[in-house]
Amino acid sequence: MNNGKVLAGIDAGHVSTKAVLMKGQEVLGYGISATGFDVVGAALTALGNVLEQAGISALDVAGIVTTGIYRDAVKDPSIEVVVTVPEYAADARGALFLNRNSRTVIDIGGNVHKAVHYDEHGDLLDVIQNDKCADGLGLFYTSMAKALVLTEQELSELALKSTRDVSVAIQCALSAESEAIDLLCQGIDITDVANAVSRFLSERVAAMCTYLPLTGEIVVVGGLAKATAVVKHLSALLEKELSVADHPEYVGAIGAVTSYGGAR
Repeated sequence: MNNGKVLAGIDAGHVSTKAVLMKGQEVLGYGISATGFDVVGAALTALGNVLEQAGISALDVAGIVTTGIYRDAVKDPSIEVVVTVPEYAADARGALFLNRNSRTVIDIGGNVHKAVHYDEHGDLLDVIQNDKCADGLGLFYTSMAKALVLTEQELSELALKSTRDVSVAIQCALSAESEAIDLLCQGIDITDVANAVSRFLSERVAAMCTYLPLTGEIVVVGGLAKATAVVKHLSALLEKELSVADHPEYVGAIGAVTSYGGAR
């Protein structure tokens, strides 16, 4: 339990590793690092970034809670891990902490997307994850932005300006990238290509969500939650109002701490 002490949450994901510091119900700071091939190094960097941002010494951190696909790989003498939390549970607890009326969280991450249904206590009721062919959707969106010499945010903003529906009728992200580039070569306006890319990604996430009861308020988290065009398409496909969490990429790290009792 927290008892007013500072706790750190580390979410070691496929693409990036996120860290937060919390004291009670207050988030003191955020830090992030590319995971790469060095999970421990990424965790140390993210933790160092958040400690610097918050102006807190590592000696003042009472404990560290890890989550994410590589949570068990965060092992270092300087990282005192008190408990690990499965990423599904962390997403649920983090989303509930930020929105007490929420009952479903949709996580659109760099490599994996998933949806979690939970009760008023944050206990899991149902979980669904993308199929293998849909792995890497976040990386696909990033690579498409780079191919167009844009940031992910700029790609999303262009998509919102589209006036024409252009389909990317492909099953896998790698093939969709190839077709999107072909569309550009055919003279299709970049705004329409950006919109097609955003809709393609949203369709894959929406297809996954059909297997989950979408009751209560729905929160979207993960790095791609910041892509407004993606969330707009997803909302239309699900015929549900969606809210985007503040600092959506850090919800798992927040949920790791609150699972341990950091918000009580």
